[in-house]
Amino acid sequence: MERVKWIDNARAIGILLIITGHTIGLYFGHTVFYAIYTVNVSIFFFLSGYLHRQKPIQKVISGGFDNLLLPYIITSVLMIIFSMIAVKRPNHFLQPYFPTFRQGVIAACYGIGTATTVIGKTQVNIMAIGAIWFLPCMFVANLLYTGLRNLTDRYHFSDLACTVLFAGFCALGFVLTEKFNLYLPWSIPAALVSMFFYWTGEWMHRYHLIQKGKWFHAVFAFIVWGLSARISTFWLNTATADNPAIAVIGSVAGCYAICYVSLWLEKCFKEFTKWFSKLGELSLIVLCTHILDLNTLKTFRVMDKLCGALKISSMKFYTTGLILCRVVLAVIAIAVIPHIPVIRSFFMYRQYPLIKKDKQRA
Repeated sequence: MERVKWIDNARAIGILLIITGHTIGLYFGHTVFYAIYTVNVSIFFFLSGYLHRQKPIQKVISGGFDNLLLPYIITSVLMIIFSMIAVKRPNHFLQPYFPTFRQGVIAACYGIGTATTVIGKTQVNIMAIGAIWFLPCMFVANLLYTGLRNLTDRYHFSDLACTVLFAGFCALGFVLTEKFNLYLPWSIPAALVSMFFYWTGEWMHRYHLIQKGKWFHAVFAFIVWGLSARISTFWLNTATADNPAIAVIGSVAGCYAICYVSLWLEKCFKEFTKWFSKLGELSLIVLCTHILDLNTLKTFRVMDKLCGALKISSMKFYTTGLILCRVVLAVIAIAVIPHIPVIRSFFMYRQYPLIKKDKQRA
């Protein structure tokens, strides 16, 4: 099946927003910071809904393991290995994200983006696994959305009834964390919130709202996105927001705006799209590379030395340079990893399965 370039463009914008959001702590509290976090992950759930096709649950499970859990596992293992090397043998290249092997394993098994504490017979502090919380969360979300769409198709739900249903699951996600303080494994509350993004993505595809959109629709979407970021923060990984309704509406508007721009880029800048869309096509590699970079690699030392050599103390210069360093590292990863046997199979299982289909049948 031929890839849709504008969707890969939208993924590329989303992954660049993730990298930027993780780097611009300088702007914490600014509208631009909150606007990035309003949409940088929800766009991926929105696009999954846009591309949604009903499949048997067994296929969703097997495909989810190959394309989501497998890269999650290998990236978690690498994070633990790099951390343990940095703990045992401090060096100029690696930093210890996990202080102990045990904490790394617990974090990998729990799979959440923000640290939490589980209180039972004993209190267990669970470290955040980082941005790859998104992978097991999407695995859960894909299963849940497929099951719910089977239900809505079987009982012939109207669009309005579907909207109410998925809005209800979205609200439940916020309730679990904000009212009951339940930070469940594999970011289950975030998976519940994501149901509304899946549905709005599928709904917009059904009525071709992005392709039929006009420039003033996109401008309005940008305005709603920006206003929502001023009014309410939105942290999808923890399913929390100052005003959940405004945050979700603003996030959907942001997703629409990004998709409109992505479609415009494909139409007007085809040569640019040829390479830019690769970031989106291989966004899984970019995400996993980025979290290794963010948590265990000392990429920041490049900017430390550059600013020292140039005698520059501007934090804006430092932040911009660090974003570029991280993007360059991501570009190197998507240029190199697809050519490394076995390793590429963990991140591109569809193209390079570890077990050939003919062997599976045999």
